[in-house]
Amino acid sequence: MIDTIAWASDLASVAGEHGPALAVHDGERGIDFTEMAARAAGLAWVLRERGVAFGTPVASSLRNSIEAVWVSVGLRIAGVAETPLNAGYTDAERAHCIGLAGVRLVVTTAAQAPIFSALGCDTIVIEDLGVGSPAGLPPVPGDAWGRIMFTSGTTGKPKAIVYTHADRWIGSLLQRAHFETMPGPGSAVLLMTPFVHGAGLITQGFNERGAAVVLLDGVDLPRVRSVLERRMVDHIFAPPTPLAKIVGAYEGQRIEGIRTIFCGTAPLLPSLYGKARAMFGPVVRVTYGKTEIVNPITVLPPTATDAYYAEADTGDGVCVGWPGTGVEIEIRDESGQVLGTDAVGEIFLRGRHMYHGHLDAAGFHPPPADGFHDTGDLGRIDARGRLHLVGRLADVIKSGGYKIYPDEIERALSGIVSVVSLPSEYWGEIIVAVAETDDPDWAERARAELTPIARYKHPRALLTLPELPRNAQGKIMRRAIRDLLLTRWRVADGPYPTLEPL
Repeated sequence: MIDTIAWASDLASVAGEHGPALAVHDGERGIDFTEMAARAAGLAWVLRERGVAFGTPVASSLRNSIEAVWVSVGLRIAGVAETPLNAGYTDAERAHCIGLAGVRLVVTTAAQAPIFSALGCDTIVIEDLGVGSPAGLPPVPGDAWGRIMFTSGTTGKPKAIVYTHADRWIGSLLQRAHFETMPGPGSAVLLMTPFVHGAGLITQGFNERGAAVVLLDGVDLPRVRSVLERRMVDHIFAPPTPLAKIVGAYEGQRIEGIRTIFCGTAPLLPSLYGKARAMFGPVVRVTYGKTEIVNPITVLPPTATDAYYAEADTGDGVCVGWPGTGVEIEIRDESGQVLGTDAVGEIFLRGRHMYHGHLDAAGFHPPPADGFHDTGDLGRIDARGRLHLVGRLADVIKSGGYKIYPDEIERALSGIVSVVSLPSEYWGEIIVAVAETDDPDWAERARAELTPIARYKHPRALLTLPELPRNAQGKIMRRAIRDLLLTRWRVADGPYPTLEPL
């Protein structure tokens, strides 16, 4: 066990070394390391003066912004359990997360403060905070709760995932150890996804190396274009959905100077990889991460990513690389037996930087005795030791006696597509593919793209929506799509089922 973490001392060192250099930019304005440290320390001293104990859950609710960064740093150096709430949460989601984590204090804007006051929370308004110095702030106990994150809620209400400060420190070290090209002064990364998740982890890794982050509030294409044209960044954090939007906006153009594109959170389809490679070069790094054990779980470096997408891999799933340092992966069947090479089963993970436990309505639960987390993801490990993601256990479709992985069908289709199932007395479930498009010719193209996969895996209906439902983290929600379809269509069941409008 690591006894203490000297977060404040580390921040003072970074500010001393890189003081006038850019730390954070929002596309219009920026702050340097000196100002970031002063603002973070100002918040930390307020928390210390209020007597907030180490490990106490303190929430923040801020959109992607410069303020979101220094507030996060301030909560960390104060030694509290930083509990970031996605600014896109509904009132019900806020209430659920606050109650689950036991939050009594929220750092937010003056405009949002009444929302949390109504939920029974005290607030610290960022507009009222002054500056301070990290000097004199004490080291933080390593076993104190350090961060509470919430699962995406795609299969039920979000759970609260707890990390200690020691877990956070180790995770940060391991993340930096796996950077393909090490950031440093003069380097910067473009971030567009919610800061409360992956963007926040990348920010810490870059800032602690004296590198900058350009944090945009979503995929704002005019600002993205400005950032890229001015060559403000040499790295991009772009999961498949943001990457697809950028590729679509720049189609046919070549963008130089990007050293790494960090990609993960969802399978990267070969068609999208090909377009990104043509635009940026072979710079995409694929990783696998979970709320319960943050990146790096597995890493597929750019050279290996390029080789993988150039080869004809006929096995199930999409490759996400080799285990990171200290990470153990097992593939188990339904009885808990560990499976061999290329056998598909549930992915179980264990690592030194994984979660301390989780909170649900029944209270706090530590990890299982063996330390392995059952992910709910399906995968296989190939002969080279690489992990391939096949899909979600909860999303497996059982139709006509077959087990069908929707991710396989989605990989065969171009564009942003989700494959879901609808109930059928005759088949058990029927497969439906829904595209995020208004293109009237999509269904015709999709039928041609489905030709290489087995006939029993072909969707019974090919539908379009102007926008697919997503959660606060931007992930497409199959459950919400299924519910939406059932409000618009009914299944005309039988050997040849069809969908009829309601």
